[in-house]
Amino acid sequence: MMRKRFLIILLMIAVALTMTANAQQKKVMTDKKTVAKKAVKQTPAPVKKTPAVVKPSKAAPEVAAPEAAPVAEGNISDLKDDMNKALAELKGQMDKVKADNSDAKVGGAIFFQWSKYTQNGTATTPNAFDVTRAYLDFKKKLDWGANVRVTLDVARLATATTVTKGAAGETVTANASTQQLFDYLKYAYAEMPLNISALQLVPWELTAKVGLQHTVWIDWADKILNLRYIAKSLLDNEGVMSSADFGVGGWGKVSLPGLSDIEYQATALNGTGYKATESDSKKAVGLRVNTTAYDAGDNGKVIVGAMANVEGLNTSFDPSTSNKQAALELAYKHDLGAANYEYVTGSKSSKKIVGSSLGGIFNIGSAFNFLPNLNVFARVDNYDPDTTLANNEIARTFYGVTYDWGKDIKLALDQQTMQTGSGATTAILYLHTSVTF
Repeated sequence: MMRKRFLIILLMIAVALTMTANAQQKKVMTDKKTVAKKAVKQTPAPVKKTPAVVKPSKAAPEVAAPEAAPVAEGNISDLKDDMNKALAELKGQMDKVKADNSDAKVGGAIFFQWSKYTQNGTATTPNAFDVTRAYLDFKKKLDWGANVRVTLDVARLATATTVTKGAAGETVTANASTQQLFDYLKYAYAEMPLNISALQLVPWELTAKVGLQHTVWIDWADKILNLRYIAKSLLDNEGVMSSADFGVGGWGKVSLPGLSDIEYQATALNGTGYKATESDSKKAVGLRVNTTAYDAGDNGKVIVGAMANVEGLNTSFDPSTSNKQAALELAYKHDLGAANYEYVTGSKSSKKIVGSSLGGIFNIGSAFNFLPNLNVFARVDNYDPDTTLANNEIARTFYGVTYDWGKDIKLALDQQTMQTGSGATTAILYLHTSVTF
């Protein structure tokens, strides 16, 4: 009995499906005829010279409808092919540009500070936020191991500047304390390693450099304590040398058997620094050598460096009327910190100078299992800009704590003091921040 009922249900379902299919087929045929009739109605009246076309025919609608669909489908297919080809070509061009510039690097740094005078400060700026430096750095590798670098520097000018502006061309002198930040080139050079193996009596390397580039001492000295965002090193801070200048140079290392590599840098520059153009035919010639004098592995290493610089060297290469400086650096570097002693002597602006800097940084957090990125630092500078005069020595101190908030962000809370001769001591409290990207 159940079996008969099941067969009857299947039969009814089959009949229903058949009726539905027939209805749908009739509807499709009706739709086709409707479309064909509309196509006939929308067809413009034919010319009388072709009577065969004027007379309506049942076959005409059936032919017109199928022809329209293939043409549209063909156009869409061709359009898709064209679009795919265009996208493929665009992707190929983008990949080529990306491959050509895969070794290009863009970076920079921002030095931010808050300062407040705590002793004998000027009334005009007792409490101030400022951006002391902003660098934009572009580097690109070239063929044959060469590379180029362009660095834009933004800083507030330290002296009043006379500018011409306005429709009438009036001259205005801007005071340094109210002046806006000024952007300029800090570095713009190309360098290329040279194959000098045929000239080598001992193994050494040479990379030639041309353009606006580092001078021989300051950039290297800044890296000993790595506190540039807090204060410049001695020679830069006191204006003994500029950190960059226009000219040619070379750097590399000399490898001697049984000894540590001796690194060197030599330059022939304008001598006016990167903030001024050349005003005469004189040049400045500088040389720095440095090496790791002793490497104790986990117990640290001792680094020594020396520099000689001659400013205002004339075309006859007579140094008797030139300013000359010599500097010496003795440093100790360890995983927990670093210490250094820097000494300079010679002449500047035809005046005899002498100065020294003693400083260090210690990773107190790692040493005492507290905050691993917490450091304490201190530095004492003494500089005499003219040894023939009395009571004009400049004494500076720098001390505080730093915290490395990741590899790209550094913070420092520090106090800096300055005293000239027996004059009053000026003290400023700082919050320094360095952000690199």
